[in-house]
Amino acid sequence: MWTRVFELVFFAAAAASASASAAELTTTLSKENKTIVLLNGELAEGDANRLKDIIRTSANSGKPVSGMRLNSSGGSLIEGVRLAGIIQKTKIITVIPSGATCAAACFIAFAAGSQKFASATATVGVPGAADRFGRDIAGETPPIVRVAKELGLLDAIVEKMFATPSDEIFWLTQDDLRAMGATTTGRPGQVAPEPPRAVQQPTQPAPSPKAVMPEPSAFKTWSEVVSAALAISKEQNGGEPYTGKQCGLKFNSCATSVFYTGKDGRQIMVRTIRDSDGKHLVHETCTFNEPKDVRTCVDWDEGTTRRDARDDKGNWRRVAGE
Repeated sequence: MWTRVFELVFFAAAAASASASAAELTTTLSKENKTIVLLNGELAEGDANRLKDIIRTSANSGKPVSGMRLNSSGGSLIEGVRLAGIIQKTKIITVIPSGATCAAACFIAFAAGSQKFASATATVGVPGAADRFGRDIAGETPPIVRVAKELGLLDAIVEKMFATPSDEIFWLTQDDLRAMGATTTGRPGQVAPEPPRAVQQPTQPAPSPKAVMPEPSAFKTWSEVVSAALAISKEQNGGEPYTGKQCGLKFNSCATSVFYTGKDGRQIMVRTIRDSDGKHLVHETCTFNEPKDVRTCVDWDEGTTRRDARDDKGNWRRVAGE
């Protein structure tokens, strides 16, 4: 029923945005002589019907579909929802293999698995559901969020969707995946960069005296600021710096952040925003208050200051008049 509701609400949008080419669906056999479906590429209309055909054919041959391996950067959200309905109904296990990406529409299909497995070298992202101003669309619960709730996703995952613009992806950490019931496989040490982390920051311990970082203005270049922030964050977090990354699908930019605790015990973010060509757009440092609902940010290049505050939905908004 929830798949039909979603389709009715998003029919017009899907007609305009559906991918021109369908994903590649192939099959292989497991050691137990059961069919494993391999999905590669962006989802498009017709992929769900093709999965149905594979399920039917495999069952008739005595080799029922037991699992599905996913590698897709997204595509049609409606088709992702349709796949999720089929996967949920037939109790298929979903897997994101080593080195694969599963984002947006693909994530919805992945979340429907009776069991879920994700490699430590995979990159997994949930679709955003807020408009470009950080609000939930039309002040109502977006259909994709309703689907996510029907799939039983944690409130924490749903909140990430609400806090992320609808043209962006929120990349999940291994901890996020485990929290939603997925089993992570492989060795994280094999991952080159760790999957992007959330911008929501955990409480960090106060730094030791030797971990105090000079003011950013004391450095000659922005690279020195970032390097120093990474060093102190690494020291404060058991040898692994706490970093975050968010990329905008519409505006072709990515923000990378490093978080550490200042000498006064408050959390500090060092953030770099680059365009798709790697050109620096913004260099800034932001200091959070103790509840982490207000931050003061300084543009390293311009020397200007602004103050942001979280609204009742957890989205950051610039404080009026500042």
